[in-house]
Amino acid sequence: MNSDEIISVVADIGNLYTRAGFTGDDFPRWSTFTKCTETMQFGDESLGYGNGQVLDILQPFNPDLYENLLKKMFEKLGVQSKDYSLLLANNFQTKHDLQKVVEILFESVEIPNFFTIRNAALSTFSAGRSTALILDIGAYSTTASAVHDGYTLLKTQIQAPIGGEILNEPFRQFVVGEYNQFKKTCLARDIKQGLLTYEQIDTTQQYELPDGKFIQMQQAQLSEIADKLFNSNDNFKGIQHMLLDIINNSVNDIKQQLCSTVISTGGSSNIPGFLNKLQTTLSALAPPMCKIKLIIYPSNQNRYHSVFIGGSILASLSSFQSLWVAKNEYQESGKFSIIERKCPN
Repeated sequence: MNSDEIISVVADIGNLYTRAGFTGDDFPRWSTFTKCTETMQFGDESLGYGNGQVLDILQPFNPDLYENLLKKMFEKLGVQSKDYSLLLANNFQTKHDLQKVVEILFESVEIPNFFTIRNAALSTFSAGRSTALILDIGAYSTTASAVHDGYTLLKTQIQAPIGGEILNEPFRQFVVGEYNQFKKTCLARDIKQGLLTYEQIDTTQQYELPDGKFIQMQQAQLSEIADKLFNSNDNFKGIQHMLLDIINNSVNDIKQQLCSTVISTGGSSNIPGFLNKLQTTLSALAPPMCKIKLIIYPSNQNRYHSVFIGGSILASLSSFQSLWVAKNEYQESGKFSIIERKCPN
C-alpha cells in the first residue's frame, strides 16, 4: 500500500443508520439502515413487503449481526479490512457490548488498528470546537452531553428514552398496504419529514402519498406532534431541561463556554424552525449570566452526519496517529485493558 493511500475507515453505527467512509471524507460514502433480515440483507435491501422478519442489531445488542454488518461495511467501501484501521464512534450502552465489538474487530474482521471515542466529542470536533454542550436527538433516545477539551464529561451526561422516531407514530395512520412493520415506519418517517415544522404557517401543510392521494394537516396538529420533544411527562422532562440540568451542574469555569456553544445534532434537528424553538426555549430558562448561543452548521447534512465528520477530522490529524490501538498491543495487554487506557472517552 502506498503511503499516499487512505489507510483508515471512520464508522458511526447508530440505532437507526450506519454511516461509513474514509478519513478525510467530508461526508460518509456508505449510509444505510442498521437493520438486516434473516437472510442477512442490510439496510435498503431489507425493506420488503409482507411479513419478512427485520432483525435489530443494537436493541438488544446482537454480536453475530453486528459482525456481519462490519464485514458488509468494508465490502461496500471496496477495501480489505486487514489493510485499514478503524475509528468507531462509541455509542454503546454497556462496556460489555464494546468489549465484544473490539474482540470481533481484531479477531474476526482482522483490522490492524482501532480507536473509539464518544459521539458527543466527535460532534464537537465536527463544529471546529473542543468544548461544547451537545444535544444529540437520536432515533430512539436523546442524549445531552458536556464536552470539555475534547473529553465527554460522562458524570453530567443525561439520556432520555425518547427520540425522533416517536414523532413518526401519528403519521402511521396514513400508511396503507401490505408492508412489513419496518417499511410502514419508513413511510411514516417520510411523511413526517415532508410535513412537520416548528415554523408558524398560514396555510395547510400538504403531502402527496405514493398512490396520488394527499394528506392535509393544520399548524395546530403539527405543533402538537413536534412539541413532544419539548413537553414534560412522567418519563421525560423535555430536551431544554436536559440541557439546563447540565449547565446548572457544570463547574463555573466552563459554564459560560457551554452556554455559548450549544450544538444540536440528529435528523430531528433539521425540522424547520427547530433551532429557533430550542434557542428561545433554552434562553428563557438559562441562568441570567449565561447567554445561550447555538452553533449553526453550514448545511443540514453537516448536522445529520456530525459524528462521522468529527471522526473524519480527528483521524486525519498527524497528532492523532500515535493514539491508535494496534492489534499486537491488544493481544499483549490483556486485550480490553489497552482500550480503556488509550480510549478513555
